[in-house]
Amino acid sequence: MNRKSLAVGLTFSFVIALASGSAEAGKIPWKGSFSGSFVNTQSDTNGDLQKGSLNTGGIKGTLGPATFQSVGEFVFSGSGTCPNGNAGSIFTLLPGTGHGVHRFDSTGDLLITEVASETLCFDPSTEIQFFSGTDNITGGTGRFAEATGSITVSGTAKTLFEDAAGNFFGEFSGTFEGTLITP
Repeated sequence: MNRKSLAVGLTFSFVIALASGSAEAGKIPWKGSFSGSFVNTQSDTNGDLQKGSLNTGGIKGTLGPATFQSVGEFVFSGSGTCPNGNAGSIFTLLPGTGHGVHRFDSTGDLLITEVASETLCFDPSTEIQFFSGTDNITGGTGRFAEATGSITVSGTAKTLFEDAAGNFFGEFSGTFEGTLITP
């Protein structure tokens, strides 16, 4: 796997599934799981020849199913140790490039997120990418109009295809947890 496709742009500003009605008014804790696929985009906002990505997937959460799309671009930031204890390459999200839109199946309401921070560690011995980060909720439509809050995400990904031109395609899965605040 070359360094261009390592930064698969797994910007997981996607996972939103709200908790049931036992939460206090306006502040709703939630958690769930997600999975999907990623593919490169043609964006390269910092000119380092590492393409950004488009991520699409599904969510299973405490408010029912949802789908999402998100974009982002990662930059190589050095060597380190991945969560499995193996040596790896560390990538961080390029500030301002991580954004997501989530659509809840039952209502069609949208929730908008922006990635505050995300780190990805690529383990070359297993070819697994470990990611974790924090997303900020920046609004939405319907019941999520003017929503705020934050979530943390973590999971793994694997590139299934890549070529010399920096194109790539792969899969990911993970979990999320956080708090949504409605006005």
